[in-house]
Amino acid sequence: MSEKEDKNIEQVVEEAESADTSLNNDDSPVEEPEPHVPVTPAPAPREAPAPRKSSSALAWLALLLVLVLGGAAAWYLQDLLRREAALLDRLAELEAAAGQEEDRLEQMAGRWQDQLQQGLDQLQAEAASQAASQAQAARSLEEQMAAVRTELARFSATDRDSWLLAEAEYLLRLANQRLIMAGDTESAQALLGSADSVLRELDDVSLHQVRAAVASDIAAVRAVPRIDLEGIYLRLSALAEQAGKLVIFEFPEQESQPREATAGDWQQRLEQGYQEALLKLSNYVIIRRRDVPMQALMDPQWEGLVRQNLRMLLEQAQVALLSSNQALYQASLKRASHWVAEFFESDEAAARAMDREIRQLSDLQVAVTLPDISGSLDALDDAIKRRLQQGGGE
Repeated sequence: MSEKEDKNIEQVVEEAESADTSLNNDDSPVEEPEPHVPVTPAPAPREAPAPRKSSSALAWLALLLVLVLGGAAAWYLQDLLRREAALLDRLAELEAAAGQEEDRLEQMAGRWQDQLQQGLDQLQAEAASQAASQAQAARSLEEQMAAVRTELARFSATDRDSWLLAEAEYLLRLANQRLIMAGDTESAQALLGSADSVLRELDDVSLHQVRAAVASDIAAVRAVPRIDLEGIYLRLSALAEQAGKLVIFEFPEQESQPREATAGDWQQRLEQGYQEALLKLSNYVIIRRRDVPMQALMDPQWEGLVRQNLRMLLEQAQVALLSSNQALYQASLKRASHWVAEFFESDEAAARAMDREIRQLSDLQVAVTLPDISGSLDALDDAIKRRLQQGGGE
């Protein structure tokens, strides 16, 4: 290639680069180049080829940058496509799981609905069965009530009198039992009065003798003396509590003698020692002079036994009181008074007060003679037998 052609090529490359630079840096419209007029340049020195090499490097660098940017854009586009595909797959999985969950919920709802329906059917069946049984019980009760009404309708005035006579007989029997078994005169009197009220309601002349017998029994019960069982029982309880407070034996308290000052000489000391020896000896030996013989004191080791015996005798008197046993009541109090006498030496005031109370209680009458009130019951039985005989004869 000739030197002239080389220069023309270099000039074309420089024009192209200048055109590219103007396009990148300036947004104004590009004017069309004028037709190229070949100009014969002046001869240049031999160092001109250096700018051509730098222009080629920039072109290659730009081309490389464009390729890198294109590759990066292609990789980013592929990554976006891959992410989109992954998101679509995840969305599909979630839709599938949601569908399975919805199916499972529908199945559970179906099972619950079936169970609820079964429970409702069972409750309805049980309610129907109970309603039927209650209706049957109501019909049976109505039938029984109808039978009772029919039976009551057949009762006449004679049947009513029979009921009243049976009631009066029951009251009289109960009055006899209360008087004989419990000795309760008040209850017996009240029951006899109730029986007389029933007989008065009958208003029958044939029962005159029966009412007379009832009035006689009421008068006999009223004549029975009243005994304050509760008061006597409480007095015996107070004595039993007081028995535990009696003093049986008490050691005498020794009086402390003041110690005299020691004497000076030996004769005074000897005399003082002799007096102290006599004083100590007098603490062991006690001499008493009495006109009557002294009663021996009870041994303290028997204290619990004596108290227990006294308390037991008082409780035995209470039992005898409740059972109206006069002999046992007086015997128990007499023995209790004997045991209380053992305390006269040790606790005289309390023991004598307790002995006076026991003697007062032993003089009380706890057993009374109960009357026989079976006459009214016998008279009523005879009247009922006569009425039955008259009814049979008719």
